[in-house]
Amino acid sequence: MSKVEFERLDKNRDCFKVGAKAVPEIIMDFSSITPEERNQESMGSRMLCVAALACYSNTFVNALERNGAEVKSMTGSAEASKDKDEVMRTRYTELEINIEVGLDEKDREVFETVKDNMLNGSLLTYSLEEGMEVDYNLTMKAV
Repeated sequence: MSKVEFERLDKNRDCFKVGAKAVPEIIMDFSSITPEERNQESMGSRMLCVAALACYSNTFVNALERNGAEVKSMTGSAEASKDKDEVMRTRYTELEINIEVGLDEKDREVFETVKDNMLNGSLLTYSLEEGMEVDYNLTMKAV
């Protein structure tokens, strides 16, 4: 099970103890921006996008490699959209994930097979689909 701990270090800095070897902690330092700018940072949404991309891209790479492809490059983005519900509360309603994978042309068939499976999501993104729409745009570029 994954657990992240939070600690407010002072009025400008928050620490998230991630506990992973690759990312032991994340410190958000708001000291160089105004309180108004801080309120516009949408850090929760940004961290949601990071989590979704981390899970999805790792799952994608593993599936490609398991099927014999060598991933030469991968880039991606995630964007969360929000809307108001029936009682006018704002909520996140959509997550769009865009991934471009660089592969040898000989691996196009593997890409297409894995792509079809990845349109069902990863553990995290599939779980998010219970509460919001998740769209996947997956492309391959020959390198």
